[in-house]
Amino acid sequence: MKTKTEIIICGDLCPTADTQVLFDQADVKSLFNDVLPVLQKADFVMGNLEFVLTDDAKPIRKSGPVLYGKTSYIDVFKKAGFDLLSLANNHIKDCGEAGVKTTLATCESAGIAAFGAASNLQDAKKPYIKDINGWKIGFMTFAEQEFNVASNEEYGASYLDPYDDFDVLQELKKKVDYVVVIYHGGIEYYEYPSPLLQKKCQKFIDKGADLVTCQHSHCIGTIEDYKQKKIIYGQGNTLFGYRENNDSWNQGLLIRLLFVNEHAAPEISFVSIQAVQSGIELTKDMEAQKRLDTVATKSQNLTNKTFLEQSWSTFCLNKTAFYFAYLLGFNRLFIHLNRFSKNKLVSIFYPKKYIRTSQNIVRCEAHNEVLHTILNHHLKKQK
Repeated sequence: MKTKTEIIICGDLCPTADTQVLFDQADVKSLFNDVLPVLQKADFVMGNLEFVLTDDAKPIRKSGPVLYGKTSYIDVFKKAGFDLLSLANNHIKDCGEAGVKTTLATCESAGIAAFGAASNLQDAKKPYIKDINGWKIGFMTFAEQEFNVASNEEYGASYLDPYDDFDVLQELKKKVDYVVVIYHGGIEYYEYPSPLLQKKCQKFIDKGADLVTCQHSHCIGTIEDYKQKKIIYGQGNTLFGYRENNDSWNQGLLIRLLFVNEHAAPEISFVSIQAVQSGIELTKDMEAQKRLDTVATKSQNLTNKTFLEQSWSTFCLNKTAFYFAYLLGFNRLFIHLNRFSKNKLVSIFYPKKYIRTSQNIVRCEAHNEVLHTILNHHLKKQK
């Protein structure tokens, strides 16, 4: 028998320097403050574990930060009421296969389900199905490809393969009442979807998803109503430390699903939160409404293809000097000089032939899309 059910979907979760002591003490009251009752009242809570759980950290060689914490930190999520953690993100393999193993084992020992990463790609891709008060809910999760992915014989995270995974999604929909897709991708600090990201998320809906939420961007994005379903292009951070004078980083949305009538879609609402120096707290009523109104206003642009293309192009071209130097593997000094010279150093040392070759070596879907936009613009200028 189906009964009234509330599900909370959190965004990215990671200990930082300002919260480490509270994680060490498993002080959930100080970490979550007045958000804690919201989590503990829900029938089911999930989020994205954006770090490796290990007591013997052996970081891999990679670009970008390496994120890990003690295995005891799982107690924070256990006490807070988390039932499910997605491990499909760009940091789950920051300590290699060993880190994925300890993370999976730690979640299991704590009685918290984990999915999106496994000992091989086939298992990492398996949907998670849960009967919650009579409602059968299916979850699928994907990360974009960086230093994180699984292979046929190697631990790591799930990534989207459209040739197979959309078929899996269609089959999952036949088995459950409601399907949630969590996509860990997109470009950091960008509020709108790229053209490709919007296509992917709409295709998730086309193939059976009832709700799609994108994480990883570290900012609240926009919300699209597509075929009477919702796509959230960025939840913002849930618990990822406080950064002074950085509202974008410090703000986040929790998604609340309320299942009441089996003949109607669940009610979808948002809980506005913000980072403080001791964790997170609920946003005050007036400010929360103002934030949601701002999101709604910006979201009106999602049906304007011209606006989205121009916004994306402008965003990418503003990143040209950084991405060219990053792509070509230069050190920090060259990157700063290239920025100062407005990309003239790259233009001098690397002709069109090298640019074309570099265009084919990009792996991550989101960075790939940025670079394609920049490279196409650059090559057109050189004609």
